[in-house]
Amino acid sequence: MGRDNADDINVAIVVPPTTVTPNPTIKPKPTGPVVKQPPAKAKFTPQRKLRLWIAGDSLVITPGYSIVRAAGGSPVIESVGGIDGHIATGLTRPDVFNWFNELTTQVKALKPNVVVLNFGANDNHGYMTGLPDGVSIGAFASPEWVKEYRRRVGAVMDTVNRAGGVVVWIGLPIARSPTETQEFDKINAVVLQEAKLRPGKVIFIDTYNMFAGDDGGFAEYLQNDTGDTVKVRAGDGVHFETAGGDLIAREVLKQLNQRFDLTSWRKQRAQ
Repeated sequence: MGRDNADDINVAIVVPPTTVTPNPTIKPKPTGPVVKQPPAKAKFTPQRKLRLWIAGDSLVITPGYSIVRAAGGSPVIESVGGIDGHIATGLTRPDVFNWFNELTTQVKALKPNVVVLNFGANDNHGYMTGLPDGVSIGAFASPEWVKEYRRRVGAVMDTVNRAGGVVVWIGLPIARSPTETQEFDKINAVVLQEAKLRPGKVIFIDTYNMFAGDDGGFAEYLQNDTGDTVKVRAGDGVHFETAGGDLIAREVLKQLNQRFDLTSWRKQRAQ
């Protein structure tokens, strides 16, 4: 076409130094009983609001708007950066969209206290880009694939944590397709393992059980708090309807209230 360097695509995967405790099999010598005090909850007020950013693939968009609406009722939570949702993206294809660069740039610019993320719905395949020259990855969920995917999930979490933010990771839901559900299970397992390595810094939202029907299978309709049957899943059997997004938003806000002090300012104001 007469253009040079038109196919140069940045697929670099930025992996910050890990914040995970090194080799758990190496135990320090005992020095007597150690009582670990829970970390003090960060306090937010109408003058010092919790900054909330939401990003991910298409699955984050509907819940993201529900979270923003729900958070709008709190005078101490401020949504920043809008809903940064990119359809058909994920962590396996930085040539399609490089989330590692996006996260690094946005957490620096927005300075969020909490980052709500959702990835994985487009990662259930064996093909990965952004690998070093000469390195190949086996089929989806193979040991080599899992090792590399864990590295990428951990990199995303550490990018937010090192910038001072807490990650709220929305897990993948049960899908209409049994095959897709099994694939999502494998991705959720990787994310949950990495989240457990970062207690207090990463919160995993289990949407699998949240959207399962009475028989434990896929449910397009569920009952809401008032007992009405509402459509919570889209016709494609993967995405969420607004009512489903509202369920996720309620759980996210619940977790934020447990993790942070969002209410003590009311008592101080009343005194």
